[in-house]
Amino acid sequence: MKPALIGSLLLCAAASAASQTITGSLHASHDSDAFNERKQTLGYAGADGWGVKAGAVQYAKPGWSTAGTSLVGTYHEENAQRQVNATLGLASVAQHGLWVGSVDYLQALQPGTSWGVSVERDAVNSQLGLQRGLTYTALALVADHAFNNRFGVGFSGGVTAFSNDNQRLQLRTRWSYSLDEAYGFNAYLKTRSYRHSQPNQPEYFSPNHLHEAALGLSVRLAVADNVVLNASLDAGQQWVDAGSQAIWSALVGLSSGRGSSTQWKVGLETSNSASQLSSQSDAYRYTSAVAQLTVPW
Repeated sequence: MKPALIGSLLLCAAASAASQTITGSLHASHDSDAFNERKQTLGYAGADGWGVKAGAVQYAKPGWSTAGTSLVGTYHEENAQRQVNATLGLASVAQHGLWVGSVDYLQALQPGTSWGVSVERDAVNSQLGLQRGLTYTALALVADHAFNNRFGVGFSGGVTAFSNDNQRLQLRTRWSYSLDEAYGFNAYLKTRSYRHSQPNQPEYFSPNHLHEAALGLSVRLAVADNVVLNASLDAGQQWVDAGSQAIWSALVGLSSGRGSSTQWKVGLETSNSASQLSSQSDAYRYTSAVAQLTVPW
């Protein structure tokens, strides 16, 4: 539940379902809580969309460290009507065993409009959360609608249930306007709000309520044959209980073109927006990097 970087890292999502693929990924992050995380995955996906993925993860803070492993089955389906990405399996993290999994389902209703559901279960990846074996289960309804060929909105709303009996109601929106389609140049407004049923949990950031709004610019354009640049920059305000602070985030990444048989991406993201699992909000910083490669065989 740390901030996501350049979309999902689900194993099978980057490659065509028409061939078998091998995918490897690396993810590393550091924040101002001095919490470091490193993840590595390697997996196989068959031509029918079914596959398997193995992973290893390491967590560290000054004077403390732990590690974990996972093995999950995967499924990917993508066509003009729907997109499905799913995982289900077992993980062992900080000597705690748990079921982990996710489902992302998106169904087209009509041109420009789609809806779906997102489900995820995993460990709470903070030091206290890992030591105490806490888990979360998140359920959200999602929708995308294009009002015309330039203006659209994305919506996600639902609840996250933590194993320490706290619940988080949350709502996210992203409003996008195309400034120049040829260069993939867009302006956007993104918002985030949530409220906890039992606030101020020691294992993760859990104020009574949080609200955010930020304005930004993004670009997606081909910079060479089969090389695409993705970048965004935004700034806004965050309100947490009785206080507020300015927030910002920046992202830059390179990836292969969508028609490439071999798919790859690398990226870097940084932000000062309070993490859902950090222990602080003031002066918070989060930086993460990702690399992923999918090859057919």
